[in-house]
Amino acid sequence: MISKVKVTLSSDLKKRYGIRAFPVATGDIVKVKSGKRKGEGGKVVNVNHVNGRVSVEGITIAKEDGKQTELYLRAQDLTITKLDFSRDERLQKIRQIAAIKRITIQEPEPEEQEEEPAEIEAEATEVKEADTLEQNADNSEGESEEESEEEPEDEAESEKSESEKE
Repeated sequence: MISKVKVTLSSDLKKRYGIRAFPVATGDIVKVKSGKRKGEGGKVVNVNHVNGRVSVEGITIAKEDGKQTELYLRAQDLTITKLDFSRDERLQKIRQIAAIKRITIQEPEPEEQEEEPAEIEAEATEVKEADTLEQNADNSEGESEEESEEEPEDEAESEKSESEKE
């Protein structure tokens, strides 16, 4: 039977939800708390439930041929710093545990779930700005071509006037 891979929560999350450990899932933000990679962190990319290891975005190892491959870390070497509540059953599980322990929990902020549309709008404005910059660059290139055509004539005239002076 394959069991879920539990990872300890950060002290902030422990206070907020009243639990010490929670099953890690793709999308959670974790930090390495021991080993050579101590202090590094990132988003969980993959969880191997058979071996109890977790792959984190940005933590790779170089193979002999120079290619980078994902490094799987032991779950006991990680700490969850931010839970991903994109799936409702995870939040329901926390509420269920809180009800059993008879504690009140702080609900996650709604901003966490509404970040995506704001990011999409920001990207759209960046694309529009990039388009206007490209159009401005195209316009300025047209003007610079006209100026560059005029410059050789001016240079030729200046050379003629210099040779006449001599």
